[in-house]
Amino acid sequence: MTRVLIVRHGEAEGNREHRFIGQSDVPLTAQGRSQVEALTRRLSAIGITRVVSSDLQRASNTVGPVAELLGLEVEHDVRFREIANGEWANLVAADVADRFPDLWARYRDGEDVDRPGGECWADVQIRAVAALEELLTEVAADDTVLVGTHAGPALGMLRWAIGLPQHGSVWAGPFGQLHNTSISTISVPGPRLHTVNDTGHLGEPEGLFV
Repeated sequence: MTRVLIVRHGEAEGNREHRFIGQSDVPLTAQGRSQVEALTRRLSAIGITRVVSSDLQRASNTVGPVAELLGLEVEHDVRFREIANGEWANLVAADVADRFPDLWARYRDGEDVDRPGGECWADVQIRAVAALEELLTEVAADDTVLVGTHAGPALGMLRWAIGLPQHGSVWAGPFGQLHNTSISTISVPGPRLHTVNDTGHLGEPEGLFV
């Protein structure tokens, strides 16, 4: 059995303001770095054999410390990046609602809208799952792979694991929001989904077990 640990990045600049950060390469906050320290302690004894990450620094710097501790290199795959927000990049909800009222209304209703100059959630799921499936062809049956990514791609991979096609907004799906440095676990063959949004290393409830 191959295990895949899907980790959302630590708190990054703009997260608290709920900005549409997307592919903006913002750093972790002090709180995010503290979360990463707790995550690294949690993951250090799990037997991780490979670490792959989005190339954006908030994701790479979330899984980098445990990779270094284990003597592994962080491999980067741009397909694990967050959604490309296009003209919504770095805006807050009020800005989007003011500049794109029709699109925003459809978005709030749960529609998977194309962001002007950017992507929709279906695009994100397609590329993230393609990257994951390719990765799974390269690993051994007993490997444990750590994937550092973002909420959107992570939710797309969780949907894939339970056979749910991308339809509508990821926030309207069965999993809700994923917390910073949360761990979700998939195994193959299957695929089988084991845990979602596990934040036990932060001293919080350990999420949903499936």
